[in-house]
Formats: sequence, C-alpha cells, structure tokens
Amino acid sequence: MKTFLLSAIAALIWFSSPVAHAQTDDATAQKSTNARFPVYAEIGLGFGQTLFFGRMKEKLMQSYGGSFDPGTGNNLMMGFYIAPENWKGLGVGSRIKGTFGTSVEGTNGDSYIFNYYNLAVSAKYYGFSREFNKGFYGRASFGFGQFTTKRVNEAVNVYKHQYAIGTSAMVGIGYTLRFAKIAWSFEAEFDYSNRSGTIDGQGDTTFQSGQIGGNLILSF
Repeated sequence: MKTFLLSAIAALIWFSSPVAHAQTDDATAQKSTNARFPVYAEIGLGFGQTLFFGRMKEKLMQSYGGSFDPGTGNNLMMGFYIAPENWKGLGVGSRIKGTFGTSVEGTNGDSYIFNYYNLAVSAKYYGFSREFNKGFYGRASFGFGQFTTKRVNEAVNVYKHQYAIGTSAMVGIGYTLRFAKIAWSFEAEFDYSNRSGTIDGQGDTTFQSGQIGGNLILSF
C-alpha cells in the first residue's frame, strides 16, 4: 500500500510539473503542424498509346536497321503531394512513372519492345472545389527520364538495345472521388519527351516521343 501511495504521489507531481506541460504542448503543436501541412501519397495503374514525333521512326531505323510502328503500353506510377488547406486545392510534390510497352512486329520480322521512365516534380490543382483530393483537377509535371528500345530476332540471334535520356513534360485532367481515408482518381494524360542518345555511325541524336492514355489512381 505504501508503494502504491508513493507511486501515485510521484505521478501527480510529474503531471503537474512544467516539463510534463511542455511535452504535452509540444505534442499538440506537432499535431497542429501536421494538420496544416498534410501529405498525400498515391499509386496508380494506366494504359496508353505511344506516340512518335519528328523523325523518331527514321532515327530508330538508323539505329536498328528496321522500323516499327509505336505500340501500346501499361503504366505504373507513384507520387506524393503536400497540400496545405490555405493553398485552396493546390498540391505540390513529386511523381515517378514507368511505361512498359507491349511487343510489336517490325518491318524485317523483328520484335520491338519500347519502355520509358521518368521522375518529375508535379503540381495538381482542384480549381472547382478549391479542396485537394476532391472533384475535378488539372495536373502538370516536368522531369527527366530514360527510354529503352529492344530489338529481338531469335531466328538469327539478334538482341539489340537503344537508350536515350532527357526531359519529359506531362499534363493531365481528372476527377477524384474521396471517401473516408482514401480517394480514387480517374485521369486522362498526355506526355511529351525529348531525349538524347547515341547511334552507331551517327553520333548523338534526339528522340521525340510521348503517350496519350488514362490512369486509375489510389491516394491516401
């Protein structure tokens, strides 16, 4: 019993001390700070049609000795946005996206696979609701990344790769349905990339490509 009384007295002294109040105030302030600067994470899947611009096909033909039409691809993306309430629907963050193309047939009986990746700074704005992760939004992203084209002809044991790296610009429009702790977004997206690579006998050259497609995004 004596031990219990001593413990109770010690607890009362602790909770009434300035140190205890300071720690409680710090925790409250930290919680308030987190509320003012919420961070939203997202992950998504999508599908799109690859686009070639400029002399893209001609330059790939110089590299591979054959040509092919752009195919479709599956998208995988992840990102985060910081969106304080006083920004009125604006969120700023970062986003990484990879597109993994389906195999297409070339003019010489070869198979080609066209993949590309980018890491970007990104801004998303909910101009109608003025509340992040609710309703219609527009998005713009700018970053850098790489594409990889692989030529495969198993009949003659040909396996050749072409790489290029450069900048990407992306825009999208979408609509977000918000639930208790998560939100689903449906988004249409267009991207354009300008990347440089080296072709044997041609030196450095620029490849211009892009994609138009749609994404389904989960945010929390």
